[in-house]
Amino acid sequence: MIVLGLNAFGHDSSAALIVDDVLVFAVEEERLTRKKHDGQFPINAIKACLAFGKIKFSDIDHVTFFWNPTLTLKHIPHYFIKFFDKVPKLLKEQKSFSVEENLGMLNYLKDMYALPKKMKTLFGETEKTKFEFHYMQHHMCHAASTFYPSGFEEAAILTIDGAGEWSTTLLGHGKGNRIAKLGTVDTPYSLGAFYQAISMHLGFKLIEGPGKLMALASFGNADGRIYKDLRSLFQFLDNGKYSFDMSYFSYHYSRKSGVTKKFTNLFGQSKTEGKNWNKAEYDLAASAQRIVEELFIHMATYLKKATNCKNICLAGGVALNSVANGKLIQSGLFENIFIQPAAGDSGTSLGSALLLLHNELNRPRKYTMKSAFLGMNYPTSKYEEELKNVKLNYKDLGNSIYSETAKILNEGKIIGWFQGAMEYGPRALGNRSILASPFPADMKDKINSRIKFREGFRPFAAIVNEEECSKYFTFHLPNPYMLLVYGVKEEYQKLMPAITHVDGTVRIQTVNTDENPQMYQLLEAFKVITGHPVVLNTSFNIKGEPIVCSPKDAIRSFVESDLDALVIGNFLVKK
Repeated sequence: MIVLGLNAFGHDSSAALIVDDVLVFAVEEERLTRKKHDGQFPINAIKACLAFGKIKFSDIDHVTFFWNPTLTLKHIPHYFIKFFDKVPKLLKEQKSFSVEENLGMLNYLKDMYALPKKMKTLFGETEKTKFEFHYMQHHMCHAASTFYPSGFEEAAILTIDGAGEWSTTLLGHGKGNRIAKLGTVDTPYSLGAFYQAISMHLGFKLIEGPGKLMALASFGNADGRIYKDLRSLFQFLDNGKYSFDMSYFSYHYSRKSGVTKKFTNLFGQSKTEGKNWNKAEYDLAASAQRIVEELFIHMATYLKKATNCKNICLAGGVALNSVANGKLIQSGLFENIFIQPAAGDSGTSLGSALLLLHNELNRPRKYTMKSAFLGMNYPTSKYEEELKNVKLNYKDLGNSIYSETAKILNEGKIIGWFQGAMEYGPRALGNRSILASPFPADMKDKINSRIKFREGFRPFAAIVNEEECSKYFTFHLPNPYMLLVYGVKEEYQKLMPAITHVDGTVRIQTVNTDENPQMYQLLEAFKVITGHPVVLNTSFNIKGEPIVCSPKDAIRSFVESDLDALVIGNFLVKK
């Protein structure tokens, strides 16, 4: 049986291919179109799935979609009744948007209903093209995307994002093939939209703001008046749910702002640019982050009591908040945690397919996620072909590529590192990475200003060999997908300033020989020279672009940026 899972018409469109109940390929549309957070119909991602599987579209048995438009239509009357006083403002605001933007808002449900016919038109309708199309519930797709690949027979499940159809949070219980809803938090109460609103208030752009807000929060104080005022807006309910005072927020009826005048009267005017924050604004960022962390613990505490499970699975865009994830696992509520690497909406293409297979068709669970390297892969010949096309001088170093790269890193140079299959999800996990030594005090600033062209306050992650994680960091649990933040032990904070954030923490990735043998060998080579198997890791992209996908993307980014060297397979290029 072949199942194609899709996500589209929002942000981070993607496609995933499952053959005989096993995920074989998954890719985001943005990597192929080079348009960051591309939300269009993922025609390129679908074609990539077909090419990888060496199949025709007529070979597909089922197509699954991450959203149920009928549920959205069902709740529209509830929305207008509940927020009838906000409708005039919403309609007035529509006039300021372009015709294209308004059509997009008005027609996305129509586009969803038209998908089965559209796909047959795009890929050729034949006698053999008889796939079944399935609209799946959004948060159940998130739940399926994390529980089924976790390898856990039973687990508590928590999914949190901006909104899906009508729900914003799902509390669930997975056991065997079944996922049961224990409760949902529904619109307008949304932890994801709240965090997005605070990020917009502090001058960050939509979608990208929450990740920056998480970094900014470390510079503030979450113990003072601002935290108390913000926390007073929230109610933590006995059933694990939450609500808050919506008179301070406007995200449920405005696309221009996430907060109201009542909010700005209490917390200060909204910023037009994400820079030059004052103490109160730093404290607001810290307070918003603390509330997210507290709500994680609140919901997880309820789930522990309701399920008595030792495992928990997380998904949804808010599950990319690695600081909150770290606080959750270190709370001791659960022994094990699994967070699917494409925890945001890009992972719902996978989730929709797994939900159909296991929760509805009751097919056996065969797939456990052992790696996020599920995307585009290229032969070595393609590497060399692209290097020759741009007339770069390169060396084929064979197995000595690891020792030579370690030497270059130890010299304080910054390297683009391109290997094997591309990562699924927003984190660069060692196949599409920029690498540097963690030791130079100015390394973080050099990469931010010279390579990434981004805000100087934003930290970088670290990669460490799994067995030595506890030597350097305050927690030992393997973290292959870079979705947990640990503390850097005090004796290593001064030694490794380039990876240590202002609050003494780091977003960590652990590596073993099964998941990424190339990166493991590089870390071992670096250890031979420096005594420490730890390097700085950030995504291989320049500002405004997605992570590089192809050898051509990597070489272009190398040429156009201030990287010192490029390692692509066993080929080394120096500037």
